[in-house]
Amino acid sequence: MTMKKILYAFAGTVVLLSVISSCTMFKYDTLDGPNAQINGALLDVKTGEKIGIEASSSGAGALIVIEKGWDAEADQSWLVRFDGMYTNNLIFAGDYVFSTKNLPCYESENNAFTVKEGKNRMNISLVPFCRILDPVIKYEGGKIVATFSVELGDPTKANQIANVALCGNTQLFVGCNYQNLAGRDNGAKMKNVNPGETITLEIDPELPANADLFRYKRERYFRIAAMANGNGYNGNNYYNFSPIYKFSADYSTIEEVTWDENEW
Repeated sequence: MTMKKILYAFAGTVVLLSVISSCTMFKYDTLDGPNAQINGALLDVKTGEKIGIEASSSGAGALIVIEKGWDAEADQSWLVRFDGMYTNNLIFAGDYVFSTKNLPCYESENNAFTVKEGKNRMNISLVPFCRILDPVIKYEGGKIVATFSVELGDPTKANQIANVALCGNTQLFVGCNYQNLAGRDNGAKMKNVNPGETITLEIDPELPANADLFRYKRERYFRIAAMANGNGYNGNNYYNFSPIYKFSADYSTIEEVTWDENEW
């Protein structure tokens, strides 16, 4: 075979492969898109109240969900809002299981659920590591003062209250390790408290550690945090929280923040 014929044969092969490749490339994906939406709340099984959480970029504050029936079942992270509400508008109808390993509550044995096409509502009842009782946050003596007590969610599991804290931010979103502008070693934090003990914490606006929180005259937001661990539970040291309270710029009014369940 001459060199010219070899070149013609090679060119023809390239063209044929290109046509095959092009046909494959333009083949339509027949898999339908997401056909379901779901929202709901994490609820304390004892009180029926929402379980507040701390959201962060590290993965804390997410409900871990797995869709069953796939050869490779992968974790999905459904983000939970600070007040314990979650939503996901791009999912598939099917059978699922969830895990609370990234949340401040115990795993549930009733963790299987089914999502139908269209809108779904599912509240999840859970046992928090601890719960904050009778929280009161007020402006007194030139300071932000909180009084409360802490109850263990299950004393046979996590059985010690390792830390409590009064947290503050200039935005609605208030956490403890994240989105917290309050200094930690000036009365705003306490270690190793007893269940049922009345606790008082305070934030002093005059301390340099709190300068970013009180730099300007504006609304501020405060929240109590408590961490229970022990017996091998809550190794990630997640906090449970009180509701968030909004203070007016002049401290004359204080109100609990309420969230619209459909507003994200």
